Amino acid sequence: MGTDNQIVVMGLNDQKYALPINSVSEIIRVMEVTQVPNMQDYCTGIINLRGSVVPVISMGLRLGLGESEETRDSRIIVVEQNNQKLGLTVDSVYSVSEFSQEQIEEPQALGDREQFIKGVIHQGNDMVLLLDLDKLAAN
Repeated sequence: MGTDNQIVVMGLNDQKYALPINSVSEIIRVMEVTQVPNMQDYCTGIINLRGSVVPVISMGLRLGLGESEETRDSRIIVVEQNNQKLGLTVDSVYSVSEFSQEQIEEPQALGDREQFIKGVIHQGNDMVLLLDLDKLAAN
């Protein structure tokens, strides 16, 4: 299997979410975020990542789950979308894992959050919600 079938599994509000690994640049510890006025509510600000300014969004706020407390397990997942870097704050990162297309179930009426969910991946007894990065990164 290639990277097309690999995901980064993350935790947010006691639920597992995933992003395709080929859109993840790196995973870093939470660092100081500089607030910027007049940004969307879910945008917490910007970070300086080795000389590059990277906007950071709270995944909890973006998904309508509320803001999570920062812990020592909290991470920023740096993704690249349309040649732009974006930091996503999450409660934890569990693993990088592989999946097969047969494990993905199309989302059925998931309410308002359906727009961010591409599918549900069944891994053993766990259900992992596969996020749509295009829609998460859109304003």
